[in-house]
Amino acid sequence: MSRPAPLLSGALFLLVLLALSMVWWGPIARDFAAAGTGYGAKQLCSGVFVSGRDPRTVLEEDLGDLPAVISAHANPDTGTVTASLGPLSRTAHYREGLGCTLAAGGTALEPMPVNANRAGTGTEAFPEAPDDAPRRLALGPLMEAAFSEPARDAQRGTRALVVVHRGQIVAERYAPGFDRDMPLPGWSMAKSVTNALTGVLVRDGQLGLDAAVPQWRDANDGRESIRVRHLLQMTSGLAFDEDYADPLGDPIRMLFNEPDAAAFVRSKALEAEPGSEWDYTSGTTNLLMALLRDAVGDDRAWADFPREALFRPLGMDSAVLEPDASGNFVGSSFMLATARDWARFGQLYLHDGVWNGERLLPEDWVAFTREPAPDADKGGYGAHFWLNRGDPDTGERPWPELPADTYAASGYQGQEVVIVPSADLVVVRLGLSRPREAWDREWFVGGVLDVLGED
Repeated sequence: MSRPAPLLSGALFLLVLLALSMVWWGPIARDFAAAGTGYGAKQLCSGVFVSGRDPRTVLEEDLGDLPAVISAHANPDTGTVTASLGPLSRTAHYREGLGCTLAAGGTALEPMPVNANRAGTGTEAFPEAPDDAPRRLALGPLMEAAFSEPARDAQRGTRALVVVHRGQIVAERYAPGFDRDMPLPGWSMAKSVTNALTGVLVRDGQLGLDAAVPQWRDANDGRESIRVRHLLQMTSGLAFDEDYADPLGDPIRMLFNEPDAAAFVRSKALEAEPGSEWDYTSGTTNLLMALLRDAVGDDRAWADFPREALFRPLGMDSAVLEPDASGNFVGSSFMLATARDWARFGQLYLHDGVWNGERLLPEDWVAFTREPAPDADKGGYGAHFWLNRGDPDTGERPWPELPADTYAASGYQGQEVVIVPSADLVVVRLGLSRPREAWDREWFVGGVLDVLGED
């Protein structure tokens, strides 16, 4: 007589194990899928409806590293992009003047009336050196090299380069399929733009560097001590882990799984005394952006705030800062602008916050921005800008081949606006570098300085 009991027990054990695995891994798998489809929908939406690129090209070039099981489709009639994985789908919505917003958590998008057609006041043409100017000709070989690929296992991916010297464009080039009129993502360069927007409110007396974060004024757990300056210098002490290697880590969850980035950050506990330890986190910036919204007050004014406060005065007519579903601009990561408009932003800081004779940023704001944050490694970070100031004891600098006064807005995959006051120089580079190290800031900016030093 056969004895099926052990086989039955084994099968039952496997079924129980499978059920437990599904219970355990089910939510994690859903979060993975939500992050992947959210990333695909948001990036394809911005690439198609803000940059004006062909959907197939964005999918192949920008999103080629997404799992093949994720599909994405842009609908030009509705201004939406939907990305799907099995039964799970995520949708990003394009709105004129606001770019793309990812629907998340089943919440409706916050209505945001914006006047997207208001012309800039600084739209005069960027001064350019003549085509046959010695500086242009001398920079030609370096520009050519910047668009070449370094190796089989690395993708430099340069898409746009603009070099502004003494207020003139002396070098400019774009990869095939890109041009001077195409807004491109800056990723974390948006953090530096958040610095500027904060400065405008400080200038107007609507906010102070020592203002508290309203939500925690009576927290009594240490978070009530967090101030605006701590947020700007990345010394909030909040337990936000800036880990992009983990697809379920804090920044990816915040950007692609949460409807309200600032609310996600407000849920974090304190792990260090505010002002004592430097820790670069995207969450800090989005919390600061929510504080700016509180200071502006009126939601209609808020929807127009980046354009009215900064983009229009600078003539950055291409610039789009994109909000999350709650209506907070994602100041950590989601802004697009043409290379020339990013250069305008760099010129504002090169000129100490003054544009065409008008002071847009408070006096001493740029000096504060360039002051190393407490505990910043090698004096390498200020107030939402990367610095080259050096360790106060050893003098060791993050970019030893560049002047000590160099500072930069910098973003994922090699986006950067590099400012060198001592050389009256701004360099803008936009692209898609994999890995990021495939773009060498010191090599290119140092090469520019060498050429211009001979002029």
